[in-house]
Amino acid sequence: MEPRQRRRQPGGFSVGIPGVLLDCSVMTDPTNSLPRRRAGFTIVELVVAIVVLGILAAVGISRFAHVDEEAVNGKVTALAGALQSAVTAFHANWRIQGRPTVDVPGWGDGSLDANADGYPASGRRDTGQVGRDQDCEDVFRGLLQNGPRVIEADPNKEIGTSVNHIEPRLGGPFEFVAGQDPSIPDATVPLPATPNAEICQFIALDHQSVQPGAPKPTIFYDSRTGAVFVDLDRVF
Repeated sequence: MEPRQRRRQPGGFSVGIPGVLLDCSVMTDPTNSLPRRRAGFTIVELVVAIVVLGILAAVGISRFAHVDEEAVNGKVTALAGALQSAVTAFHANWRIQGRPTVDVPGWGDGSLDANADGYPASGRRDTGQVGRDQDCEDVFRGLLQNGPRVIEADPNKEIGTSVNHIEPRLGGPFEFVAGQDPSIPDATVPLPATPNAEICQFIALDHQSVQPGAPKPTIFYDSRTGAVFVDLDRVF
C-alpha cells in the first residue's frame, strides 16, 4: 500500500518514507498574527506634554525670581545696617580726634571729610558737604572699605531714572550706584524735609531693577543727621 501523502504546511515541508511520515512543518507563533503595537506618542500626547512642561517652567521661573528678589532685599537691608554702624563709629572717632573737618584721621585711609555736625560728607573734594554724586561714592567707599563695589551716577542727569543710572551700569563690576538730588519725590519711606541735596542715595544694581515698574532697592543716608533709611519698594 502506498504511503499516505500529507499536504505541505505553509512555512514547512513533509517527507514521505515508506512506513514513516516526517512532518517538518514550521510552528508559527500565534501572536504574530496580531497587529503590532505602535511606538511613540500621538500629536495630542505631545501637545499635552509641551503644555505641562510650559506650565512647570513658568512656575519655576516665577519662584526663582521671587527668591532672587528676596536675596537682593536681604543684602540691601544688611548693608544698610552696616552703613549705619559705620556712620556711628565715624562720628565717635570724629569727637575723639578733636572734631576735624577735612581728612579725618583714625578712620580708614583718612580721606573722609566730616561736616560741621561730625558726619561723613565728602572725600576727594575736601568740602565737608554732600553736593555731588562723587561725594556719595566717596562716603560709601570710605565707610565700607570692604563693602560692595559702587560707582557714582552721571552728574549731568537726575539719579532717579533707570535709563540713566541703572541700565548703563549693568554687566560691569559695580553693585551700587551712588548719587544725590535736590528732591526725592519717589521714596516710599519718610525722609527729612526738603531740600534733599545732602541725602545720598545708594541704588542696588541688578537685572530685575531694570524692569519697568520693578522696585529699585535704595539706601538713603542723610549726612546732616547721620541717619540711614532703607527703601525696598521704591519705583521710578
